Amino acid sequence: MTTDLPPEVHFPLDKQMLPVPGSKQPGFSSIYKSAALAEYSTNCTVYETLLRAKDENLKSDVAGWRPWNPVTKDFEKHFEWYTHEEVEEERTAIGSGIGALARQGRLGDGVGQTEFTVGIWTLNRPEFMIIDYSNIAYSRRTVSLYETYDAASAQYIIDHAETRILFTTPNHVGVVLAAAQAGKLPLLKAIVILDSFRPSKQAVKAAVLDPQRDTLAKEWAKTCGIEIFNWFEILDLGRNNIAAHIPPNVDSIHSFCYTSGTTGNPKAAIITAGMGGYVSTAMAFHKRGAYTLISYLPTAHIYARLCEIVAVRTGGSIGYFCGDTTRLLEDMAILKPQMFPSVPRVLNRIAALVQAQAAAPGLKGALLRKALAAKIANHDRDGTLTHALYDRLIFSKVQALLGGRVEYIVSGSAPIRGDVLKLLRVVLACDVREGYGQTENYGFCTIMSPNDISLGSVGAIYPGMQLKLRDVPDMGYTSDDKPFPRGELLCKSQCTFPGYYKDEAKTKETLTDDGFLRTGDIAAIDQFGRVRIVDRVKSLLKLSQGEYVAIDNLSEFYGQNPLAAQLVVHGDSFRDYLIGISVPEPTTFAPMVSKLLGRQIAAENIAALEEACKDERVVNAYLDAYTKIARQNNLKGYEYIKGLHLRMEPFSVENGLLTPTFKVKRHEAVKHFKDQIEAVYAKGPINVSSGRAKL
Repeated sequence: MTTDLPPEVHFPLDKQMLPVPGSKQPGFSSIYKSAALAEYSTNCTVYETLLRAKDENLKSDVAGWRPWNPVTKDFEKHFEWYTHEEVEEERTAIGSGIGALARQGRLGDGVGQTEFTVGIWTLNRPEFMIIDYSNIAYSRRTVSLYETYDAASAQYIIDHAETRILFTTPNHVGVVLAAAQAGKLPLLKAIVILDSFRPSKQAVKAAVLDPQRDTLAKEWAKTCGIEIFNWFEILDLGRNNIAAHIPPNVDSIHSFCYTSGTTGNPKAAIITAGMGGYVSTAMAFHKRGAYTLISYLPTAHIYARLCEIVAVRTGGSIGYFCGDTTRLLEDMAILKPQMFPSVPRVLNRIAALVQAQAAAPGLKGALLRKALAAKIANHDRDGTLTHALYDRLIFSKVQALLGGRVEYIVSGSAPIRGDVLKLLRVVLACDVREGYGQTENYGFCTIMSPNDISLGSVGAIYPGMQLKLRDVPDMGYTSDDKPFPRGELLCKSQCTFPGYYKDEAKTKETLTDDGFLRTGDIAAIDQFGRVRIVDRVKSLLKLSQGEYVAIDNLSEFYGQNPLAAQLVVHGDSFRDYLIGISVPEPTTFAPMVSKLLGRQIAAENIAALEEACKDERVVNAYLDAYTKIARQNNLKGYEYIKGLHLRMEPFSVENGLLTPTFKVKRHEAVKHFKDQIEAVYAKGPINVSSGRAKL
């Protein structure tokens, strides 16, 4: 088997992808390949790459957590760790225990040792790694659920994935049993209940389990034909019935990863062991060597899964957050991670806090502005990220908030602005890059090259991948466009998924006959051979005067407003202009409101800020910021936002306005704000001071 990491290669910055001669077909661009290394492939599976990681790092730490102290009722101020050896022992025990249940007929009729589904519905924790790696070792399928799923979404996924056994925490057991009692989970036969929070190793060894703890759940489950176990019972069952691993092949289904669509039921992308084998080795072209990673992004999302397996493969370790996002900085201060995988929602907030400090009057603000200007100039000159004076005097305090050791930040899941990336690079003095991918290719398609100081792209494809653009003439995008070819991005590699589970129609829509994945994103290939995402295929909106507006593209431009945390741009075919629904960022909004209203309002005073959202002076000033952005980006008159509704309550998963991956559910937002939208339109378009749109 081929499990060695790939060779180190040089990434040229002047031409990062190159067209394959003679590959251009009518309606498409040429096929592009990596300029660093055009051809690369591996025949290993994720089982083999993780086995290699274990063998090379047997006594090294790999999975850490903050133990729960039942006396203080809080998490300890340190991390405890499992070594690779301990994870290997427990994954074999858990896998053997599940296998024993299957042999005994307790997971349903006709269930063998392999190719059935094991569900995980928990927050990030070491047990996730152990269960997932166990499923890999025994050729079983993992389905992971977002902690925030409502009852209907969870029931749909557990049933659709044909889940036989579910590992979860006490807060979800009632929801699952209620669905089972209603006959909605006919294949689920066992639930394994984990403690809400993981205690220390010593507490686990000394624990005397309360046999009464799960009695009520067991009695209820019995009426549904479901057995209830705890974690230690499955471990003990497995240790008494140890079975050899049954490794997968490259085409074996390793996981179902459900896309969190903004409309309709989520689709189950099939993730194979071969896909995992490719990404866990190919990522080493960009990042290799042991590093500690903070795990807080939902493990139901492919992005989190990707980050964790590539860290483990190169000898790194995963520190799991305590489960409370409001305490993430506390977790990081204790863990001191070197890698911080993140999303624009988190990174924009860090940038907004820095920008608010820089905008402050007086000596402190002036000094920060001077320091930022000096470091940005150094970055733009030669990529230098450190400064002997300003890092020590000013930026070390910000760096300490993330633990003080962060070397590498990658942003994924949604677009992030180039100015935010640059700001974070100089403030945190570390390598900050944007990657691009979908669930359907393991979140693994392009990434910015090391030392690329020209921002605004998502970089180039990895070695061994192919990329081409499909003409979309009805949107005005073709491969013959000047100065850059444009079109729908299609990609193909060893991490392209085979399709959606039990959905042949959607699979045919998504994969071309020659195996390329249709991403739905409009891209341009720039002068450096890099990918720039410029639009979405289905984001066109027709206004009443007949003009088409690319809503997603506009949202990207308007996302530059430092006053805003969230925004929905809205229009319809019965209106001739656009409006916005925006949630202000308190740290930047409060100073603006204070100055405008002539009284001091703190960022923490949400009630006062909510009241200010109704003030026309505030709305107009906020809208003025959007108009400035429109002018700076040379937007057309009908692309200007000319009406605005402000409210302080964020769009969230809980209120149904965000997907679990933090994408705005545009259609749900329009329904939710129906009355407010009508009220904004009733006022008519607002004229603002930053230059009126020419209609």
